[in-house]
Amino acid sequence: MQTQPHAGWFAAHLPGEGALTLAPRALPALLPQGSLMLEFTLMRGEAELPPLLHLARTGTQPRFFSLGFSGQGHISLLQRHGAEFHAISLDATDALAAGGRMRLSWRWDAVRGESLLTLESLDAGTLRQRAGTDPLPMPRDDLLALCAGEGPGGDARIGPRVDWLALGDHLHPLGPAACFAPSTPLQTPQGLRPAGSLRAGDWVETVDAGPQQVLWSGRISLPALGNLRPVRLSAPSFGETHDLWLLPQHRVALSGPAVEYIFGEDEVLVEARHLVDGCSALQPDRPNVLGWHGILLAGHHLLIADGCRIESLNTGRLARQPALAATTALADLARTGTLPEHRHPARRVLSGYETMTLAAVRAQGRGPVAA
Repeated sequence: MQTQPHAGWFAAHLPGEGALTLAPRALPALLPQGSLMLEFTLMRGEAELPPLLHLARTGTQPRFFSLGFSGQGHISLLQRHGAEFHAISLDATDALAAGGRMRLSWRWDAVRGESLLTLESLDAGTLRQRAGTDPLPMPRDDLLALCAGEGPGGDARIGPRVDWLALGDHLHPLGPAACFAPSTPLQTPQGLRPAGSLRAGDWVETVDAGPQQVLWSGRISLPALGNLRPVRLSAPSFGETHDLWLLPQHRVALSGPAVEYIFGEDEVLVEARHLVDGCSALQPDRPNVLGWHGILLAGHHLLIADGCRIESLNTGRLARQPALAATTALADLARTGTLPEHRHPARRVLSGYETMTLAAVRAQGRGPVAA
């Protein structure tokens, strides 16, 4: 797996560990644009929640920054620098009702006057956005104070629900894009090639549809924290000769007698995170920034990664939401009307409970499972 030391994310916060430097760099006193990302978990039906982030500074030019839930079930972000003020609010009532793992992102671009608040429900697979205007540049000292948490004077606080926080001086693309390590060997008509070497117009082999042309091949960087910690699938249990590194939500095809017996399917798709067993599939905990690659085809298909079957990028019905698509790494395809719609996955997708059932059967030796 390749570490990307200059990918935009520069600092993070982990409860119990405090501030972490992801990429040392000189930052300006005011950041005109950037990205903030954090994860937290909700209990189903919660009504009152503590703030997620809060910072207040006094003086001749008082500053205030707050991110949290309002009484009406909205997530609100408030920003004040002296007499200047910015606010943006996102309806989160559905997320509060359902509960589960959440990822919240805020992108600000004071030059273009664009503010974007995004809430992803990691369990439900949904994404909700709210766009605003005229955000204020973020002071470097305030961002570093948020990463440090409680400090001298107690002017920065991170709520008890925050699992981690990361900050970048870039506009991070949202939505589907990243899948696996750029070094992942993918089968093509000309033989194995690293995923990162493929370009739009190249061809890859698929299990279910033969050679398919690549529509988009791209890379993004992500902090390796929380639900973004990479999954390492060890050879030869998965890849024949190479360990495979995937994002936790990326799906792998499994087959074998146990799959047929339990689900009545020749092959099913399972999220990589559900395969972690401490032996053939591991999830290292090393905070840093990692580069991830994605391969998009016209349909949703199974790629062949050193003998292991993994899915290509699945955009679902993103093409039907042009405003959302414009904030992703696939914005150019959306703009030209060439972003495909993937109505159905290549194989049946197992839920977490179904995967646990399959894992239990495998552990008891009732039937092998092949990747």
